[in-house]
Amino acid sequence: MPPVPTITDVRDAAGADPCALVTPEQLAGAGLGGAGTAVPADEGPRCRWRSGAGSLDLTLYTDGEGLATIAANSEPTTTRVRLDGYPALETFTGRGEFCQYDVGVSASQVVMAALEAPDPDSCEVLQRLLPGVLDNLPAPGEPGPDR
Repeated sequence: MPPVPTITDVRDAAGADPCALVTPEQLAGAGLGGAGTAVPADEGPRCRWRSGAGSLDLTLYTDGEGLATIAANSEPTTTRVRLDGYPALETFTGRGEFCQYDVGVSASQVVMAALEAPDPDSCEVLQRLLPGVLDNLPAPGEPGPDR
C-alpha cells in the first residue's frame, strides 16, 4: 500500500473535546440534533449524537501512528480519498446507510467520523459535515474551541 500523502494543513486534535467540535448548525445540516454524549472508546475521546434512527460518532485518535496504521489494518473495501484536502479512508455499506471516514489531520492524529442512518447517502452527509469539524480543530500551538 502506498504511503499516506503529506498533510500540509496540520490540525491538533490532542486534548480536544469531540463533543465541542460539531456545532448545532452542523448537526442540523446532517439531520441530527441534541447534545453529544461522551462514550468510552479504545481509540481515544469519542462523542455520540443520536437522533431518530441515526447516530454520529466522532472519535479523536491521537495516541497512534496516524492514518498509515489505520490504512494498513483496514478492510479490503476501504478506499483512499481526499476530504477537504486531507488524506482519508472511506468505508461504507453497499446501500449507504453506514459510512465512516478516517481523516489524517497530522502525521500521528486521525479524526474518525461514523454515521449510521436510514438515509442511503450517509457518506454524502459526512462529506458536508466534516470540513466544518476539521476547521474547528486548532493548528498546532493555537487554542481550540474547548481549551
